[in-house]
Amino acid sequence: MVRHFVDMETEERVRRDDRAHVFHSWSAQGKINPLPVAGAQGCEFWDYEGKRYLDFASQLVYTNLGHQHPKVVAAIKEQADRLCVIQPAFANDRTAELARLIAELAPGDLEMVFFTNGGAEANENAMRLARMYTGRHKILAAYRSYHGATHGAISLTGDPRRWASEPAVSGVVHFCGPYPYRSSFHAKDEAEVDHGERCAGP
Repeated sequence: MVRHFVDMETEERVRRDDRAHVFHSWSAQGKINPLPVAGAQGCEFWDYEGKRYLDFASQLVYTNLGHQHPKVVAAIKEQADRLCVIQPAFANDRTAELARLIAELAPGDLEMVFFTNGGAEANENAMRLARMYTGRHKILAAYRSYHGATHGAISLTGDPRRWASEPAVSGVVHFCGPYPYRSSFHAKDEAEVDHGERCAGP
């Protein structure tokens, strides 16, 4: 059982240092007040007052095994003792094993794995690989989408956060997805969505 404790001195320091030195993404810096998080376990995290929160978002949808899962923590510690980092030009037992396991689960004849540092970089390379493989330049992306904050990935992103990066990567065309609940055309039902999409044209 995790012990929650009150540590207001640390919370004040975290808030002060965060506001003075951390530039938060996608935020008007003067209008935010980020919650200082003291710890987490399973599906919960807590602040320095001991108040607990259910992490419904799994942070940014990446803690699907829960916070501080003992097997994940043990694996990180074991790997850190053996080798903290290795650059991509070298072969490594863990990289090779993970690639093999992914290939065994992948459909068809997908046998190769390209590792990246995160989602934006993955999308940048996916764009590049698709263009090289197909010889085509145009890429379609939905308006209701987020693909990352690097130059190419933000070009794919459909929401207004992209606007400050325009003009962006050429060849990206955005389309309205079929989403009757919050229709781009303010439709009341699927028939009106279909009509709106026909009017919008190809």
